[in-house]
Amino acid sequence: MQKNRIFVLAALVLLAVSLGGKAAYANTRVLSIPGYPVYLVLKEEAGVVTQAILRTPAHVQPVAEIVGFSLAGEISSTLQLDRDSKPDLLWKLSFVNWNDRSQGVALWISLLSRQPRLWLAVSPIGETLWDAIRPKLSVPRGVLLYVSPTLPAFFRLSEYQGKDILTYVYCIQLDETGPVLTSAPEVYKQLLRIVQTVREHEFDPGRKKAYEALEADFKALSEGNKPSTEAILNFNFKKIAELSWKP
Repeated sequence: MQKNRIFVLAALVLLAVSLGGKAAYANTRVLSIPGYPVYLVLKEEAGVVTQAILRTPAHVQPVAEIVGFSLAGEISSTLQLDRDSKPDLLWKLSFVNWNDRSQGVALWISLLSRQPRLWLAVSPIGETLWDAIRPKLSVPRGVLLYVSPTLPAFFRLSEYQGKDILTYVYCIQLDETGPVLTSAPEVYKQLLRIVQTVREHEFDPGRKKAYEALEADFKALSEGNKPSTEAILNFNFKKIAELSWKP
């Protein structure tokens, strides 16, 4: 009987130590932008999101799309849109799989403040040549960049992707209908110079042709024109929720 009791006590101690070890790697993180009533609550274990919810004054919105990924960074920008004293918010959070950098998700939170409306959207991200170049760009207020993990299938070429590929860069801006594509010519003038340099030093015929098409697209955008049909088809941006509440 005494031996059984010692065995049970030992098992309980081992269980407590095991649970304690797991708890040490688990935590809750709350992310927000000062002055805005929106909170992204992340439950994490060993740095990996196990549960995510978005809290607003009137909603608790699950965000299953980022579960299994780790927070890698965030950036926000504001712009006066809806004729009140408070700037409206565009907020991007990047989540990646550290074991496979080709897999990731950008979470977009967009908020109009006067008659509060919020849009939640996701887009795929992955490691590209842009990560190695890390260009320092001058971006207008209210605009955030989305680096697609793939090049559009220009001229029915293969859809190139990966850490050695210069992929398409989109400019996102908030308007009264939610987050939208914008041309931002001053941004594409800067990107165009980088694409030209990479294209000049590319020896693979398929990639070179794809970069020529990318260069043509960025040149058109730098002049205030629209992106190509291939670029629009390549734009993988999905709205997953639209929320509103009383001021």
